[in-house]
Amino acid sequence: MRWKAIYAFGITVAKIAKEEIEKARILIRRLMWMLNEESGSMPWGVGEAFGEALYHEDTLRKEYLQIYVSYIWPQGNYLEFPPAQRGIIWGIGRLAQRYAEALLNVKTQDYLIIHLNSPDEGVLFMTLWSLKNFSPWLDLSPYILLISKALEVIKTKGTTLLLFDGINIRSYTSLELQDYYQKIIK
Repeated sequence: MRWKAIYAFGITVAKIAKEEIEKARILIRRLMWMLNEESGSMPWGVGEAFGEALYHEDTLRKEYLQIYVSYIWPQGNYLEFPPAQRGIIWGIGRLAQRYAEALLNVKTQDYLIIHLNSPDEGVLFMTLWSLKNFSPWLDLSPYILLISKALEVIKTKGTTLLLFDGINIRSYTSLELQDYYQKIIK
């Protein structure tokens, strides 16, 4: 249900933006407030919804992409709570399916790579999933050692996550990511 709501939110924000862009901006600013520690809220699904809205609406993506990426940047609006990090990292992977070049222009890969050292297996999993969505625009060979270590952690723990991949909502396993990266590592 959660993933369907996230997808529906993205489409709804895009429709609102086509009618009145300022109303859509207000929604995005509300999401930004919810991601702010001072708001006192727990942003379950907010990072994902924010990413999905940017995926579906080009004007908002152009205006808010750098802010969105800053949530995983230690010198930016860094979110310290791993479940919130997972949401933003998923959103970056989703955006990479359509806008990889725009993300690379704001050095997103540098901020994703940092998260390959996360102690949270969900963050590791989402980071690996997101990085694979940058193919073929990003050469991952300089990061093979970090990728291999992260793969080993999620493989050892048998990590499986339910996520929306842009087409389906399904469980992804660590073995699927392992298979994908084995082609790159060789």
